[in-house]
Parts: sequence; C-alpha cells; structure tokens
Amino acid sequence: MVRVDSVPVLLRPLFYLFGWGLGILFYLQTRFVHFTCKIKFKGTNLSAHPNYVLCIWHDSLVSFFTVFIKMDNQVWMNHPAWYMKPVHVLLKLTGVSKLCLGSSGNSGKEALADVITYLKQGYSTTIACDGPAGPNHVLKPGVLLMSRDAGIPVIALRFTCSSFFRLGKWDKKFVPMPFSQIVVEASPPVFVTNDNFDDSDKLITDWLNFGNKLTKSQV
Repeated sequence: MVRVDSVPVLLRPLFYLFGWGLGILFYLQTRFVHFTCKIKFKGTNLSAHPNYVLCIWHDSLVSFFTVFIKMDNQVWMNHPAWYMKPVHVLLKLTGVSKLCLGSSGNSGKEALADVITYLKQGYSTTIACDGPAGPNHVLKPGVLLMSRDAGIPVIALRFTCSSFFRLGKWDKKFVPMPFSQIVVEASPPVFVTNDNFDDSDKLITDWLNFGNKLTKSQV
C-alpha cells in the first residue's frame, strides 16, 4: 500500500493537486451546508468536559464535518493510504492539531498509542468507531481503549437530518442537504475501565443504534 508519506517523488505534484484540490472542495461544501442549515444540539454539553473521545458511526462522518466546521485541540487517527489525502487536508483546514497515521492492519496499534499519549496531554479526539471498513454499526475496541487508558470519557454523537441523501459505499454515509435541519444528540459521558469494559461496549453501541434508521419524518 502506498502511504501518504511514501508517494514517489515524481508523482507528488499530482498527488498534492489531488489531495488539496478535493480537500478544499470538501471543506467549502461542508461550510456551505453548515451555514444554510438549522443545527440543534441536545444532551451532554461538550464544553463541560476538558477533553473527551467523541464517538460516531462511520456513516455520520459527513454530518460531523458539516456541523463541526472548526475543531480546536483535537488529535485524529486516520487511515494512511494515499487516497486519504483529501480527508487529511479537510482535517487540517478544520483545525485538527495532530494527525496520527494508522488504522486496523496499517500501523493501527502505533497510531492508537500516539493518540492516547496526546489525550493524556489534554487533547480530545473523534473516532468513527466502526471504521475504516466495517462491518457497519459494529463498535471496534479502539474507542474503549482510548477512554480507559487516557482516563477521559467517551461521548457518543447521533445525527438526524430532515433532508439528506446517501452515498453508495459500505457504510452508506448520509449527506445533509442545504437548508435542512440537523439535530445532534450527545450521550451522557461514559468512563471506560477494566471492570466495565464490556458493559461500556454494549452501552455505547445501544445508544448509537437508537435512532440510526434516519428518515425525513424524524425531525
């Protein structure tokens, strides 16, 4: 696999044109939809916690970037493949401070350890906990390990849109339409420990899955 940090020198001009061109387009698209939509927040107030692990399903990524167009003091773990460069650019433009390259089967353990180190220093993070390749809506242990080892809470986020369409990938991401209404629900904080590890898995999964079947009539 060609990584973003190992693209051959001769291909780098095209690579950067691809990455920054699409990344900027994604950024502008999410900002446009953000400023045309009515966004409501429910549940836990994120500002009440110094740092945390935000947890979403992979199909909510576009909605997440549409709502949270500016992120401060965040570290993200992201897939290192070359084709992820537009997403890395989007993260940079959104304000993510640190990017740890890795995913399941691709330096994932090393990237997870780096993220936990930053979390202990006061950073927050966001993780699509069933990514990067599914199965859909099945929580992987990374989010639990981050909370347990860094001693900070997991706060799960659900998104409901009044008007959207879905992309045809494995996760069927839903994309909010301009001038729609987006409701963001934040779960109570979950502090993961060795004693409640399995219970936390079920609690977070159940909370995320409540209302994951989005219809235009839900808002």
